[in-house]
Amino acid sequence: MERVSGAGGAERRAPALRSGLLLKVAVPAVLAAMLAGAFFTMTPRPAAAPAAVSDAGSGTNAGASSLTLASFADAMDRIDDNERTFVAQVIGDSTGNEQGEWVDLAFRELALRLDRPLVQHPWDVLSSSYLAPITFNAEASNAPLIVWNGSASGKTAAYSLTHIDALVPGEPDLVILNHGLNNVLEPAQVGEQFTSLIAGIEQRWPATIGYAALLENPRLDQYAAAHDEVIGHVAGWLVEHQAVRPIDVHSAYLESGDVPALLLPDLLHPAPVGSALTAATVISALTR
Repeated sequence: MERVSGAGGAERRAPALRSGLLLKVAVPAVLAAMLAGAFFTMTPRPAAAPAAVSDAGSGTNAGASSLTLASFADAMDRIDDNERTFVAQVIGDSTGNEQGEWVDLAFRELALRLDRPLVQHPWDVLSSSYLAPITFNAEASNAPLIVWNGSASGKTAAYSLTHIDALVPGEPDLVILNHGLNNVLEPAQVGEQFTSLIAGIEQRWPATIGYAALLENPRLDQYAAAHDEVIGHVAGWLVEHQAVRPIDVHSAYLESGDVPALLLPDLLHPAPVGSALTAATVISALTR
C-alpha cells in the first residue's frame, strides 16, 4: 500500500488505493474471533473523578470549566431505542477513513447486533465535504444507525475544529475522537485540541452528546517515542475529563504480544488484523 509523507512526519494515505481482497477475506474472520473471545484486557476508567469534568458534568479547571457534558452511559442508552435513529460522529485520522478499517468494521458489527440499517458518510479531505453515503444491512427492521465518518488523513484535531461546521453537520448522539498519531511534532497540543473541539460541539448542542476518545495504536517508526508522549498526554486529558469514555487501543496492541504484525510496513497504520483489533476494542468500550 502506497504512503505519501505529509508535513511534520505525519503520514497520509494515497486516496485511491484499497486492499479489497485481503480485507474481505481476513478481516471478518479476525474480528469475529476477537469479539467471540477477546485476548486483551481493557484499561479501566480512573476510579476518582477530578475537579475538571465529572460524569455529572461539573468542573472548575480553566479550559474545562465551561464544558457541561452529558453522561456517556445516558447518551449511549439511546441506541437501544429501536424506533429512534442513532447518530454517531467520528472525528479522526487515516486509521479509520477507509472501508475495512475500524470505523467501518465496528459500526457494521453494531448494525448487525442491533438489527439497524447502517448509513456511513465518508469524509473527503480534497473537497472538505462528505462523499456519497455507503449503506449496509439495508433490510434491517429497526431505525437506522448513521455514521458521519469525519476521519481526515494526515490531520490533527485542529483541522477538525477548522472544518467543524461541515464535519459535524447535525446533532450526534455519540462523538468519537480518534486523533493523536499526527501530533508527534507537538505532543502537548493534543489535549488542548480535544478540549477546543468538544467546546465547539457543545456550543451547538450543550449537554446532550456522549463522548469517547481513542488512545491510538502504537507507532514503531522514527516517531515512536514522540507518539508515546502523545499517548501520555491523551491519557492525562482523559483523567481530567472523565465524562469522556476512554478506548484504550494502545494497550490492546501492546497486550497482543506482536505489535509489528498488527501494523502495515510503514509501522504506523494498522494492518487488516490491527484494524480488526481496533474495532473490537471500540465495540468493547462502547458497550461495556
